[in-house]
Amino acid sequence: MSAKPRIERAALEVFVRQGVDAATTRAIAAEAGVSEGALYRHYRSKDELAASLFMTVHRRLSSLIEDSAAEAVGIRDKAAAIVRAYCQVADEDWLTFAFHLTQIHRFIPLYQEDGRDPVTVTENVIKQAMINAELPPADPRLLAAMAIGVITQTAQNKAYGRLGDDSLSAHAPLMTAAVQAVLFAR
Repeated sequence: MSAKPRIERAALEVFVRQGVDAATTRAIAAEAGVSEGALYRHYRSKDELAASLFMTVHRRLSSLIEDSAAEAVGIRDKAAAIVRAYCQVADEDWLTFAFHLTQIHRFIPLYQEDGRDPVTVTENVIKQAMINAELPPADPRLLAAMAIGVITQTAQNKAYGRLGDDSLSAHAPLMTAAVQAVLFAR
């Protein structure tokens, strides 16, 4: 494995363990088994590295949600597709997902990308369901926040070790039912 992937994986380990603010380039380089200079050949700073890692998973999650929801028919199936998309990203690489989950408050205010973030994509699915009269009128921003909260709160508890070693997908049926309940609650 070349230096860049080792640096990125080591950075994820250090960022999840210590947080971005407490992490140092020295610690990341040591974890990767490279010199600090090697790290700086690929990234200008620790913050650039963290932002790059965050945006990679953020874009992947956004695209997967958008594509999965577009393929589903009906709001119930679209809700299930959104849950599955989150679970897929989490189950593919828990460390990367945990980094995204624990650092979202840090990066989201800086990186809204033309409505291609998971929340806005979900809001748009909900808006369209209201236009199609599949859902009763409500504030789609609130419904999206509540629906995604079901998923992210479950994932946070997994990250804190409160749900055992199960994959996030193991909880998908109950999360889907909860998201659907949120969408139809009035």
